[in-house]
This record gives sequence, structure tokens and C-alpha cells, in this order.
Amino acid sequence: MEKQENSYLKINKGGMIEILFVLLMIICMINYSFYMQRRSELEILQLENEQMQEQLPELLEELQPVVIRGVAPPRGLTQESLQKIPRLGDFSVGGQPLSDVLKTPAILFTAEGAPTLAQERREELAKELSLNLWADRTWLPILSQTTWMGPVIGAMRTEVVLGGIGMIRLTAKYTCIMPTEGTYTLSILSKDSESLLPAKWRYKYPSALTVNDTPLVADLKYIDVVLRPGTTVCFPPHCIISIEPVKESSSFFSAAIVEYHEPVTLISKSFSQN
Repeated sequence: MEKQENSYLKINKGGMIEILFVLLMIICMINYSFYMQRRSELEILQLENEQMQEQLPELLEELQPVVIRGVAPPRGLTQESLQKIPRLGDFSVGGQPLSDVLKTPAILFTAEGAPTLAQERREELAKELSLNLWADRTWLPILSQTTWMGPVIGAMRTEVVLGGIGMIRLTAKYTCIMPTEGTYTLSILSKDSESLLPAKWRYKYPSALTVNDTPLVADLKYIDVVLRPGTTVCFPPHCIISIEPVKESSSFFSAAIVEYHEPVTLISKSFSQN
């Protein structure tokens, strides 16, 4: 009798594990299907900072870029602030120590948009400035409201951009771009124009493309948004964007990238080349 009960318990446990596994797979497939959704037409939605807590999660479900005005940028990511952190003086930026870059910011500029920091280094500098802790405290409670499992599985990733960065494809469930010093031109490529890009489009500014590398460059469609400190733009996944400094506006340019991830997007990011 005891042997029969033990065998029944083993079968019952095995069946429960199979059911849980199937449920997990179904949840992952549903999340992936939502993750792959995109809108063909671009529409810029707008929001004030005071409305962000209540309205941003709902607007993000529209899968369109959302401009938020009046957002306080993270502290510590300006030329003056960085000069007050001597421990970061030797941090390599484009092969130059950060202390030299702060004295001569012109070396941040590249003609086509290649970043001065690789993705790993952008993330490392963000951690040095505690942007990850700041994002967990200020952005995670808002962005995690967009799914019922968000408060449990949501995670933040942050990066620092010094200078500009040419076209990249966003992989996070939501990505927020916020300048901290200087004015930027944020370019958002339309979905239908992606097939017109050259094979080596990554890290190029749309304005730098010519008929030589992009035969149908005249047919490219993208929206330019002028970004200044205090304004943030939040994006759905898969958008191709670039952030180009408006050189006449400042001598130093910096921005923070805040990403909200769930397991599916973290896997996608691991394969990203940004």
C-alpha cells in the first residue's frame, strides 16, 4: 500500500512539473508575441512629467514614442559634475582618459556617429555613476506597471552616452533617452524605411547617408526630435534611432539611456550588437 502511495505521489509531482513547464512556455510565447509587435506608422505622443506616473504605462501600450517634458535628468552626468569625480579621470573614452575628454570635448565628435564608448563601457560608466540605482528607484516602479508580471520580473539597465551615437536598434521592452548636457537631434526611422538602409547602417547618422552608400536615400523617412535636458523620449522595442549632438548648442554632450527589460528582452539584448 505504501509503495502504491509513493508511486502515486511521484507520478503526481511529475505531472505538476509538466503542467508548470507548459504554462511557463505559454507565458513565454505570449510575451514574445507582444514583444514582436510594431506599428508601421510613426506618431509622437506627448506627456508632462506630472502625468507620467498615471498615464505613461497606458501610453506605452500604443507602441509609439512618448515625449515627456519636465523630467529631472540624473545627477552627475555633466561636464562640471564629472570633473568633481577624480576616480573616473583614467576611465578610457575613445582611447583617451576621461580627464582629457572633459578638458577637450571636441574629441567626442565623430563624422558618422560611431560611439566613443562600446556598450559594455557605457554600462560600466553608468554603474560608476549609480545610474542603475537611480533607475531602479525612479523608473522601475512606473515601467513595470505595463505588464501584470512586471513588478516581479522587470529589470532596469542603464548606459551613458558621451557625445553622440549613430543608428542603433532598440531591444529593450522600453527605452528612455534623456540628455543631461547639450542639445541633441534624435532621429527615429520609420519601419518601412529600414529595408532601404545599407548593409553597414549601424552607428551612422541618417543625415550622413548619401546616394553613394544608400541609393534610395531620398526615400528614407524619419522623424527628428530636438532633445534638451529636461526632456525624455521613451520608445517601444525594435525602433532604429540615433542621437546626434547639435554642435552649436554646447561644447560638451552627454545623455543617459534607461532600459526596462523582461526575460525575453534580456535574451534579445544578449544577441544585440549595440
